[in-house]
Amino acid sequence: MTTLVQGSLVIEVRMKSTSTDMSITQFIPTNPINKNVLKLFMNEETADVVFEVGGEKHAKGRRKKTKSSTSFHAHRNILQSCAPTLYEMCGADGGVRVVSITDVKTEIFYNILYYAYGGKLPEDELKKNAKDIINACDKYGVVHLKLEAAAVYVESIELTMDNMMDNLLYADSKNLALLKEAVMDYIVKNKTSIIGKVSFDDAPGHLITDVLSAMARGEQPVGGGDKDESAKYVKMRVGTLRKMLDEKGLDVDGSRESMIALLKEHA
Repeated sequence: MTTLVQGSLVIEVRMKSTSTDMSITQFIPTNPINKNVLKLFMNEETADVVFEVGGEKHAKGRRKKTKSSTSFHAHRNILQSCAPTLYEMCGADGGVRVVSITDVKTEIFYNILYYAYGGKLPEDELKKNAKDIINACDKYGVVHLKLEAAAVYVESIELTMDNMMDNLLYADSKNLALLKEAVMDYIVKNKTSIIGKVSFDDAPGHLITDVLSAMARGEQPVGGGDKDESAKYVKMRVGTLRKMLDEKGLDVDGSRESMIALLKEHA
């Protein structure tokens, strides 16, 4: 009873861990291939092709022309899969090949070459130069950057009756299926307002298929859904078609009709 403290028994317990297990946070680095390829970007020592981008212009106050091109060092083996058209321009002979590029702005060519080496372009850069990037990528075969820039372009523009035809014709000329889909959706949604106010005389006849597809997407399936596989493809969004093609390792760049045809061929 003499050990009680104001009527309570106080017990002191001292504990010591006997475990030797030291918890270690695991860190496993990602596959370095992307970083390694990006390190080769503009590497003069290992490059086997040089792109001279730009051209000649008249110097201010002079009659002589001054050279204004910029050199970009690249590698054939990287361009072969990432920018096939650029690769074809390089030729297959040995040694360092010099290729002249005069129809693309220097900063735009930098962007598409940087992307080909695994670089990621900021969204504001894509938004600011969307059309220039799309045009250059379409010409030189940088497909995925073209589609990425097109997606940013679609998100950034506001379609109106004044610009819808320009965007439609542009989409058709560059095989921008996503932009064409957006314009077609706009046409179907605003068909009453558009009739009699917008001329379709300059529109190619094959665009009627895209209009019908846009109308079909807005219709509800009858009798529990479409049994015809072709009808299912027609009603699919461009994004869905591209995802299916990408999963099969097929080309994702092209018109809606070409994508559907490719899916049917490899069904």
